[in-house]
Amino acid sequence: MVTWSCRTWPLVGLAILVGTVAGCDRKKNPQPTPPASAPTAPATSASVTAAEPDLPAGDAGAGASAKPKPDLTTWLRANLPAGGSVEGSPPVVMHTVGAGETFAAIAAKYLAITDVLKVGDLELRINRKNAGKLIAGSKIEIPDVVREPLPATPIEGRLGWPADSSLRGVFMAGWCAAKNWVETLDKLAERGMNAVVLDSKDYMGPVTYPSKVQLANDIKATAKPDFPDLAREIRFAHQRGIHVILRIPCFHDPWAAKRAPRLSLKSPVTGAPVSNFGWLDPTNVEAQDYAIALAKEGIEAGADEIQLDYVRFPVHITGAAAKMPAKKDRSAVIRDFVKRVHDVTKPAGVMLSLDLFGVAATGERDDIESLGQDIAIVSGEAEAISPMVYPSHYSRGYKGFKEPGNHPEIIGIGTKAALEQLDKGGVKGTVVRSWLQAFPWRAPIYGPKYVFDQAQQAETHGGKGWLMWSANCDYRAVWAGFPKKASAKAP
Repeated sequence: MVTWSCRTWPLVGLAILVGTVAGCDRKKNPQPTPPASAPTAPATSASVTAAEPDLPAGDAGAGASAKPKPDLTTWLRANLPAGGSVEGSPPVVMHTVGAGETFAAIAAKYLAITDVLKVGDLELRINRKNAGKLIAGSKIEIPDVVREPLPATPIEGRLGWPADSSLRGVFMAGWCAAKNWVETLDKLAERGMNAVVLDSKDYMGPVTYPSKVQLANDIKATAKPDFPDLAREIRFAHQRGIHVILRIPCFHDPWAAKRAPRLSLKSPVTGAPVSNFGWLDPTNVEAQDYAIALAKEGIEAGADEIQLDYVRFPVHITGAAAKMPAKKDRSAVIRDFVKRVHDVTKPAGVMLSLDLFGVAATGERDDIESLGQDIAIVSGEAEAISPMVYPSHYSRGYKGFKEPGNHPEIIGIGTKAALEQLDKGGVKGTVVRSWLQAFPWRAPIYGPKYVFDQAQQAETHGGKGWLMWSANCDYRAVWAGFPKKASAKAP
């Protein structure tokens, strides 16, 4: 028997039942400030401390045969808004102020050709650059203009995967990215890390950007996007050598379950939708199509990888409450859905990864079949799998550990077990990139050394990189555990 490895840590005092799940929701968790000093890296840290971001391997859909870029001056002139001009060498962009124009209006015009993410920030910079003077007919300078021509399309800017397939990074929810996107990207780049997982859709259902997917708009999942332009968010990551893994929670979607109940699990008695569970039916073709449509949109926005989360059946809902396939058939259903997604990602040169419960690697057959996450069955159509082998999510006594959360070596156990499951199933070419614990719940020794040791465990047991999970995007321990590299700097 095992404790389900999922993305939830309950309130203090709430027991975890061995072998059961009451739900795997992501919730904010307060985290203490880690020690100011970073731990001393073990002598074997070379394989863990990420190197400079690698160059893309071959043609990863990133426009290897793209036309030569024009020089910056020519490109700027072709992309200037009304009132703009390019002067000097190196080029400086000037704007002739129109009657009644404001700094905010000017910033909105020029945002697309700058290295500033938000209109409000560019407004402040233009104001400061020009000492707050805005006189009709005069010229003002536009600061922070791009230093090289931008790709003609987001697809041309794609990085693909690095040559060694190793990605090391952190997760960012949409609301986190809205506040700390550039800051997080810079911290990753400064440490030689090369990946960020960005939510395309929150696990509760809202889409994080102004999607054009019909269903997302029909159910108003796009009503309050976290950021205005997905392709622009991705471009800022690519400029820093950071690969973007776009995460799509598939079948846990309370928003869609309530507003499009036809997609929900059905009653085994009446056949009527049971939308209060918050789960879409993994066998429902339209529910599958929804995730696929978001994947297509992410590909068009320049994502390097599509990651499917909640790609499983709910295990806390019984067959008496909702109609689901027999346990022995569930992994085949998930496999067929993953193949549908892969048929979209593969021709585009975009990688596909799956988030899996830690139990999929280390658990019992009944648990695995309940989920529909038999690694040997579902992984063949994905380039990577990411088991959630957080030490704190295993029961006290697991492998003889009194406090599993204090044992980063559980990451190594889970990573190795996932590789063994792939090997037993004859799955070739799929890499294991484990999710690591970047939160202190049930881990009394949590801190910079703890996160570093987890990363070392993942890689020394055969993993290709790793991903850090914090539901509230608190990565202070990660930044302290992986000090800045002198040769890796943010723009």
